[in-house]
Amino acid sequence: MVEGYNIALKFGGKTLLGRTQDDLSITPTTKDSITKDDAGNRNTRIVGHEVTFSCQGLIDVTASTSTKMGRDDIIALCLATGSAAEVTAVYECAGGASYTGTVVPTGYTESSNSEDEATYTVDFRVSGAFTRVTP
Repeated sequence: MVEGYNIALKFGGKTLLGRTQDDLSITPTTKDSITKDDAGNRNTRIVGHEVTFSCQGLIDVTASTSTKMGRDDIIALCLATGSAAEVTAVYECAGGASYTGTVVPTGYTESSNSEDEATYTVDFRVSGAFTRVTP
């Protein structure tokens, strides 16, 4: 097993073409309270989580594929609106647990390296629950 290559964000069983990095961020959403009973000490409770993904890749802009989400598929997803922009994603790790949730794209950046290659970054945020898949 090569570290870092066994973790993938997938959509309908497809990974993003030319992935070089998948990042997961989980940030607790907190609520603070100060009451007289607490003698002025702040109490913090976690009331939820914001879960985001960032995926980077290197793509040949002249290539097409049916086994991975290519450049045009990613751009189409990022341009979708309403319920069409909500897709189910699975975050998998070989030998580890998988997690699933509905995600929406929150950003896309592409930089051309040459006539045939480009690097991209696409960001997603989980909408609703992000739950462990029971094997």
